[in-house]
Amino acid sequence: MVDINGTLLIQILNFIVLCAILGHFCYKPVIKVLDDRKNRIKNDLDSAAKSRDDASRLKASYESQLKDAQIKADEIVRKAVKEAEVQAQAQIQAAHDAIEKEKENATKHIERERKEALDDLKAQFAAISCDIAAKIIGENMTPAMNDRFIDESIAMLDAQKVGK
Repeated sequence: MVDINGTLLIQILNFIVLCAILGHFCYKPVIKVLDDRKNRIKNDLDSAAKSRDDASRLKASYESQLKDAQIKADEIVRKAVKEAEVQAQAQIQAAHDAIEKEKENATKHIERERKEALDDLKAQFAAISCDIAAKIIGENMTPAMNDRFIDESIAMLDAQKVGK
């Protein structure tokens, strides 16, 4: 069997003292370093997860702001197009009104010129008719005869609707 002698007991005691010394001076600092490293890694992982979550929230916020900006830009473009259409329609209407007014003025001017031309034509017709009548009759007409002849000639022209 095993012989227990004093050397064995001293070796066991030396081993226990060595383990205590190593445990106190080596094992505890190594464990402390490992625990510190474990805690630092855990903190780094937590920080990375928090940063990732913050980045995700920030990305979502930026995407939302970008979407809102796009909607606003689309609305501004839509309003600008609508306003341009309204302005174009107003300009077209103004041009149409100006053309109609110019057409109306031209029609009035033409009608006025036509009346003046007819009045001149009637006056020339009356003068020529008096001259012809005087030559045919062979005598000078009195002013009363002249007026009666002019009135009859104009009435005859009006009856035939000349110039209307």
